[in-house]
Amino acid sequence: MKKFSALAVAFAIAVAIACSGNQGYSAPGGSLLNNTVLHTTGQDGLQGGPTDLGSKTGEACTGNILGIIASGDAGVKAAAAAGGITTVKGIDFRNDNLWSIMQNTCTIVHGD
Repeated sequence: MKKFSALAVAFAIAVAIACSGNQGYSAPGGSLLNNTVLHTTGQDGLQGGPTDLGSKTGEACTGNILGIIASGDAGVKAAAAAGGITTVKGIDFRNDNLWSIMQNTCTIVHGD
């Protein structure tokens, strides 16, 4: 019984840590499942017409498991390198979350 209690406490702490972070930019999040995109550019033509975002797209992601183990580089520089982009014209973000067990944040760069 003591092992079960210790395991339950460890799991509760891991979940609390996983739910406590904020990146400074965020789209609406779901408690059980989240798959949202935060458009910071006018790629959908909603901000006064279509915008030339360039011919290339690059993506870089970072993720974590239970808020304990995290890895990756979701920086603009990494995303631009992944897409072979030298001139950045727009940046978007995508957040994926599976019941706070696995979370993933990606930076999507558009340009030439």
